[in-house]
Amino acid sequence: MTVEQVMGPWSVCTVVTRSPTVSMPVTAVCVANVTPAFHQEWKQAEANEKLSRTVEAFRQFQQGQLPAGPGPGAEALMAAFRTVEEELDGHQPGPAKVVTDRQVELLLKNKAATLHLSAANYCWFEDPAKALCLKLAGAKSAAAPLTGLCDSARCPQATHHLIHPPVWQNATANSTVLLASPRIPAGEKTRLRSEHERSQRVLEEIDNACGKAE
Repeated sequence: MTVEQVMGPWSVCTVVTRSPTVSMPVTAVCVANVTPAFHQEWKQAEANEKLSRTVEAFRQFQQGQLPAGPGPGAEALMAAFRTVEEELDGHQPGPAKVVTDRQVELLLKNKAATLHLSAANYCWFEDPAKALCLKLAGAKSAAAPLTGLCDSARCPQATHHLIHPPVWQNATANSTVLLASPRIPAGEKTRLRSEHERSQRVLEEIDNACGKAE
C-alpha cells in the first residue's frame, strides 16, 4: 500500500492505494485550500461533534447500553466512563446531586479528542502502535487512523454503538444477496461469506452489549 499527497491548485489530496493482499478500495481524501479562519471554524465544529458523540456514548453507558468491540477498546472506554462517574460523585456531595452537561463535557473532553468518527464504528485513536490500520499499512505512527484500511471488527481501539447497526445490517443484506447469486465465483463467495459472518458477529455484539449493565 502507498500513501501520497497530491497538491492541486484548489486542494490537497491524500491518496491511499490498497495493497493487493488487502481487500479495501483506493481512498482519496481531499481538503480544499481555505482561509485560516474557516479552517479554525471547521476544526471547532469537528471537536464539538466528537464531544457530542462521546457524551452520547457516556449517557448510553449510564443507561446500561454498553459499547461493543472486538478487543480491549470497549473495556477501556467503559473504564474511562467509570472514572468520569467517580469524578462526578466526588464533586457532588450530599443527597441532592445536580450534574450539569457542562461538567460531563469537561470531564470527557480529553477522551473525545482521541475520537475519530466513522459510519460503521468509533475509533479511539489513543495509541498508534495498537491501530490495526497502521499495521496493515506497515506504518509505525500517524497523526490519525487510515480510514480506508479500517477493520473495526478486529481493531483493539474500535467500538460499536447504537448508532452503528444500520451500516452492518446493510452489509449483511448485501452479502446475503451476493452469496445467493449463481453468477458469483466460488472463490469470491468464500470471501463474501467471511465478511457476512463478520457483520453478523458485530451486530450480535452490539445487541448483547446494549442489554448488559455493570
